[in-house]
Amino acid sequence: MLDHHQSSRREEFGEVSARLTLAAVVAWFVDARLDQDHGPKAVPFYCDQNRIGAFAVNPEELAVGREPTLFQLFVTLSMYQALRDVVIMQQQRSLPRNMMRVVADADLVKESIAHHACPALGSAHAFEESCDVSKFGKVIDCGVCPGANCQVKDATMVFNRMGDLGKLPTSAWLRIWKEGGLHQLLVEVCRETISPTERAMLLVDRFMQVHRVGRKLATMFVSALSTPILYPGFTPWFPRIDGNELMVIDTNVARGIDLLRAPNDSKTYSSRESWLREQAASIDLRGFRPGLPSYSPRLVQQALYAFCSKSNRVASQDPCAKTPLSCDRCAPRLCPFVEASSG
Repeated sequence: MLDHHQSSRREEFGEVSARLTLAAVVAWFVDARLDQDHGPKAVPFYCDQNRIGAFAVNPEELAVGREPTLFQLFVTLSMYQALRDVVIMQQQRSLPRNMMRVVADADLVKESIAHHACPALGSAHAFEESCDVSKFGKVIDCGVCPGANCQVKDATMVFNRMGDLGKLPTSAWLRIWKEGGLHQLLVEVCRETISPTERAMLLVDRFMQVHRVGRKLATMFVSALSTPILYPGFTPWFPRIDGNELMVIDTNVARGIDLLRAPNDSKTYSSRESWLREQAASIDLRGFRPGLPSYSPRLVQQALYAFCSKSNRVASQDPCAKTPLSCDRCAPRLCPFVEASSG
């Protein structure tokens, strides 16, 4: 049985090993993917019609933060739940523009809500209390206005997934975008604290109030608009909102973190986020490339995501997907192409 001294040395060794592995992942990301996916000439996937079809937002409108464009972006990113990214992208590409507009066109959603007599559409509170739209097989209906068409039922048909996902666009409109609410939300958050990083975290909390939007999805959205190192030219909320300390803990990132931490460590979103932020604090990104910020947990997290996601690396034609290269400068402990890896 290990004594306290031996246990402490083993924990210390584990931390050093985890940090070295993360540093190797960041080195891979900066060398192999940063310019390709996030460089000055790169277009974010959510602006690329070849990748997500009609859901792609207009780059010029995104750059200036046009509110209807941000609504489209919010709905587009909120679809990335429960399934692999490549599956969601395939679904988005398959939907024609008229179906995209049902769920992601702010003006159409607004008009659909305004011209419907359903009492559940009167306010965010009434909607959350009363709307009971559900999907049973191919049948989509509700108990409040059975048989009547509405935006929520149309959205449920478009998403063609779990029964209550169709509530998301209506909830987003009523909670955030209605009557210039997004602008007012930004004003309120900026008044609440002078810290740009705290403002980003407060915004994540606000967007989590939208139906079926958890911390991961809310963080994806706020980060996309406030982390210029990953989205140069497309972050209209920066510098008053700074997303560098945000973390998107998806399945791939969570698996990578769990492989690096002690087996008995907590598996909650918050514990994983805290651990990775602590590790990122010890990695000076300027050592990988001049011009990078010294500290960006979001970039470290994105590196971990890009490295651990097998399907996305295959889709990006990663050379290791065909013939695994030498792992001398890589991180075989986390590599999804190494047989011993759990990925």
